[in-house]
Amino acid sequence: MRLKPNMVSLEDFGKPPPPVPPAPVDWRAYIIFTLVLVTIVGGGWWSWDAVTERALAYWSSSAELADQGRFNTR
Repeated sequence: MRLKPNMVSLEDFGKPPPPVPPAPVDWRAYIIFTLVLVTIVGGGWWSWDAVTERALAYWSSSAELADQGRFNTR
């Protein structure tokens, strides 16, 4: 007699089910995560000089404006 797939035979009754086979490695997810991480870090590294230069220009000009207002040298 052929058993249905969801039925348990008498000799297997009470035994734990067989372990689930491990899922295959999702290489696409690892590659996408690595590319996103490299893009964020690389973009920050590449733009650091431009951002620093702009920030220094902003702070120096605002300091000059503050000095002009403080010393009335407009």
